[in-house]
Amino acid sequence: MKKTIIFLIITACMLISLTFGVSAKLNKPEQPKSNPIDIKLTSKQVGPHETDHVDLNVAGLKYKGAIILECVHPAFGGLSDMLVSKDRKSFLAVSDMGFWVKGEMIYNNNEFLIGIKPEAQLGQLLSIEGKTLSSKYNADAEALSRAPGSGFLVAFERRHRINKYKSSNLFELSGTPSRMSQPEHMKELPKNGGIESITLLPDGRILLIAEGETDYEKPSYAAVGIDKDWIEMEYQRQPDYRPTSVATLPGGDILTLERSFIKPVSLKIRLCIIKKPEFKSGTKLLPKQLIELHGLLPLDNFEGLDTITTDDGRTFIYIISDDNYSPMQRTILMMFEMGKSNKK
Repeated sequence: MKKTIIFLIITACMLISLTFGVSAKLNKPEQPKSNPIDIKLTSKQVGPHETDHVDLNVAGLKYKGAIILECVHPAFGGLSDMLVSKDRKSFLAVSDMGFWVKGEMIYNNNEFLIGIKPEAQLGQLLSIEGKTLSSKYNADAEALSRAPGSGFLVAFERRHRINKYKSSNLFELSGTPSRMSQPEHMKELPKNGGIESITLLPDGRILLIAEGETDYEKPSYAAVGIDKDWIEMEYQRQPDYRPTSVATLPGGDILTLERSFIKPVSLKIRLCIIKKPEFKSGTKLLPKQLIELHGLLPLDNFEGLDTITTDDGRTFIYIISDDNYSPMQRTILMMFEMGKSNKK
C-alpha cells in the first residue's frame, strides 16, 4: 500500500507531467514525448576510504569503495537491480516504480570507486504496447539482466512477466519491449514474492530466482532456460534470508545477493556463491556464504547486483540499494574486487 501511494504521488507530480508529457497520467498512458530525460546526479563517498585498508577477512576479496547517489527528481530512487557496462564506465538500473536510470562512474587511479558524473539519464519502462506502465501493479520491475544475443531483460513481480528491451542504443531501456516466454509455474508465485533475480548464463540460457515467501523454511522458486524450454528448480534459503539478485562468475559459479530484514531494525546483507550448479529438474541450488557485510561497511537495503570480469581475470562486484523512496534510507552503490581467476 505504501509504495502504491508513492507511485501515485510520483506519477501525479507536475514535474513528471512536464518532463514526460501526458504519459504520466494514469487514465491515459501513452508513449512519452521525451524518453529518457537528462537529470543531474550528485554523489559522495560513504564508509571506509581507500587509505583505511579495510580487511574483509575473505581471501581474495577487496573492498573498492561506496558512494551515496542523490537526485532532486522525484522519480529517482527505489532501484531494485542493476547492470554495469563491459568497460565498467556506466551503470544501468531499474526501479520498482517502472523507471530506469543510467549514469557514469568515477574511479581514482587505483580503480577505487569515488563518485558519479553529474550528467545522467532517467527513463520510463514501456509496455509491449509501447505505453508507459500505468500502475504500481504493472510497474514493479525487480530484476535486470542482459538478454541472449543482445538487449536486456526486465522481470516484474505482482503481475509476473519478463520483458525483453531492444534499444537502438547499447546501454539503455527506452524502447518498446517484447514479451519473453516464462516457466509454467512462474505465474503462481506470490504477488510480492516473484522473480527478484535474473542473469544470463555463459551457455546463453537465463537463470531466474524468486524472492520467495516470508517463511524462510520454504525454498525459493528457481528456473533456468530460454524460449519455451525451462527447467524448474528450487533455491535453498537460510534462516531469515531471501535472495534479491544474481550474477555470474568465471568458471561457471553463480553469485547471489541476499537480504535479511526483521522488524523493526535488524538488517543483514550477504553475498553467496553457488559452485558450478547442475541445472536439472528438481535440483536444489545451495548457496554458500562468501561474506556478510559487517559494521565497517555502509549498510542499507541492497537489492541489485552485477559482476564484470576483466581480460586479466579480475572480477568486480557491484551492489546497489533500494531506498524505498524513504528519507530514512539511501541509494548506495558499492564495489568489491575478487582476485584473479582463469576466465572461461
